[in-house]
Amino acid sequence: MDELQRRPLPDRIGLLTRIWVSYLRVVLMSRRPLPDQIKALQARPVRVTRQVTPRRLGWAIHRGLRVGPVTPRCLPKALVMYEILHEQGAAPELVIGLPNEARSHQAHAWIELDSVDVGPPPGRAGHDELVRYT
Repeated sequence: MDELQRRPLPDRIGLLTRIWVSYLRVVLMSRRPLPDQIKALQARPVRVTRQVTPRRLGWAIHRGLRVGPVTPRCLPKALVMYEILHEQGAAPELVIGLPNEARSHQAHAWIELDSVDVGPPPGRAGHDELVRYT
């Protein structure tokens, strides 16, 4: 049994609701330049809520935003994680990178806390950092 399934149903529903509200906010901001999106997410107040570990949050975002075979790309998922971690009082960093041996322009996004990859899955996944937003 994984960490998500051990939580009471109201906690899981509450977390899923937080994830989807954040995702909708991220989608509505998607036409703005990324630095402006980060500033808007940083402007969100820190809230006293039930703390969610980064590992649990990453998996909840990865699973919770999947609708059938469709799942959002890495950047929206990372922005959702960024916002929720920020609201919990953490200092997340959004990192964007390319594969170690890039053969295309396909970038990848993940979140780090204190220079440690925390997801969402697959996290860094063998990518080299291009830019970091704190």
